[in-house]
Amino acid sequence: MPRKLLVVLAFLPLVLAAVAFWNSGSDAGAQPNTTVNVGDFYFCDASFSGGVCDSNITAGDTVMWQWVGSASHTVTQCDSTFTTCPPVGGFDSGTMTSGTFSQTFNTPGSFEYRCNVHTTLMRGRINVAAQQATPTTTAGPTASAGATPSPAQASAPGHTTSPAPIVSAVPAAVPQTGGPTADGGTPWVLPLAASSVAVIMGGGTLAVRMRRR
Repeated sequence: MPRKLLVVLAFLPLVLAAVAFWNSGSDAGAQPNTTVNVGDFYFCDASFSGGVCDSNITAGDTVMWQWVGSASHTVTQCDSTFTTCPPVGGFDSGTMTSGTFSQTFNTPGSFEYRCNVHTTLMRGRINVAAQQATPTTTAGPTASAGATPSPAQASAPGHTTSPAPIVSAVPAAVPQTGGPTADGGTPWVLPLAASSVAVIMGGGTLAVRMRRR
């Protein structure tokens, strides 16, 4: 394989990478939220030729004007009467026959514009609304069960304090041993006494007999 061809093949990936990087840089920027057609001889669509095309956006949005006709046109900011175009600091695309022009609107309000080539046929207005603030919810303090109110809360009108529950102690059952029976007697005392008398009498009789012997 020729040496020159090898050199070309070696540098080809670098060239392609450089081209891709350049294209990505040229396309960088804010993405449009609203697209307005620039036609012959109107903004938005043909029904607005000689009138004013209104576009409604939110602060921070980007408007892109896209040339769809073949004639030369401009997108030039004006004052509210369409007489001073552009005012100091106003946007202006310059004369174009194709392509796009973008503008980001960060301030709420109305912004008039026209084509400086066709001043009475092509007019428009961008109405920018303020962004809506997202509401945030903050959780309030929660009272824990059984919490004791502060003196200020206790003395506040309409404040009632629930009494604490009263728990009565029930004495534990104590097992009983002995004691009177249901009929008031002592069933184990009488047999024990009778047995004792019998033992004593038997012992006395035995002693008497042994002495006689």
